[in-house]
Amino acid sequence: MIELAPIALFVYKRLDHTISTIEALRNNFLATQSDLFIFSDAAKAVEDQEDVEKVRSYLNAISGFKSLTVINQLENKGLANSIISGVSSLFERYSKLIVLEDDLKTSPYFLSYMNKALDFYSPENIWSIAGYTPNIPISNQYSYCTYLAHRNCSWGWATWKQNWEKTDWDVEDFQQFYRSKKQREQFERGGNDLSVMLMKQQQGLIDSWSIRFNYSAYKQDLPSVYPVKSLVVNMGVDGSGTNMKVSTKYLSTLEMSARAVGSFCPHNQMVDTIQKAFRKFYNTSVVRWLINHYKYFKYITGY
Repeated sequence: MIELAPIALFVYKRLDHTISTIEALRNNFLATQSDLFIFSDAAKAVEDQEDVEKVRSYLNAISGFKSLTVINQLENKGLANSIISGVSSLFERYSKLIVLEDDLKTSPYFLSYMNKALDFYSPENIWSIAGYTPNIPISNQYSYCTYLAHRNCSWGWATWKQNWEKTDWDVEDFQQFYRSKKQREQFERGGNDLSVMLMKQQQGLIDSWSIRFNYSAYKQDLPSVYPVKSLVVNMGVDGSGTNMKVSTKYLSTLEMSARAVGSFCPHNQMVDTIQKAFRKFYNTSVVRWLINHYKYFKYITGY
């Protein structure tokens, strides 16, 4: 019998989104057998305090899980630091973990899929498990319910302790990496936006744990696993999410059938047509690509 992974949920001040996230998660088939840890970040500003308290009041009434632990932070950490510190603290006790944020609606098969994937795959071969998948064309002849891609996903995901602990959150070799066209192109197998996002992170223009986690996956040359049909809908694309503008590009339809936990693809089967479609989905436009390369030139030369 599979030992179920605990769930870490990170919340802030969006009560309606948090309720939707919890209700969907509670409707998962494995919810009553799963331990749930909720990390509630403190208010960043006085005007956020009331909304944070409303969320925390709701958290105290949650039921439907094997156990519930709520961690109310005493100071505002921000999303990236909240996730890095919260996930790290749980990995002091557990070897695998499922992670959600407060704007993610999950399929009833989400926990089943995640736990099966964590058991089926190995951290020696796979970096992380994604719950969301972009709308890309995949042939009806493709017989598996998962595929591999060189990009981790922060919208409902899971990983193992040993991979998390390999991550260099300071990205100490960034200068050397960014000056190598070959290395940047290798990193961008999952989308030509990745190197620029990492540059923005190092410049302090964005605050992302995910791009740094992604960079470590590249350093280890390990792909992530994606479902063919999405098991997560991101409600944060309404403009309320951190680092997320209003967009219809990332809308997805939940997989509501047991096909979600069907036959998993082998850990070493990269399908070229799927990889090309995946990369194309995340690639920026020609105009944005030129702007990014101009930013790169300025960053490298200092002009």
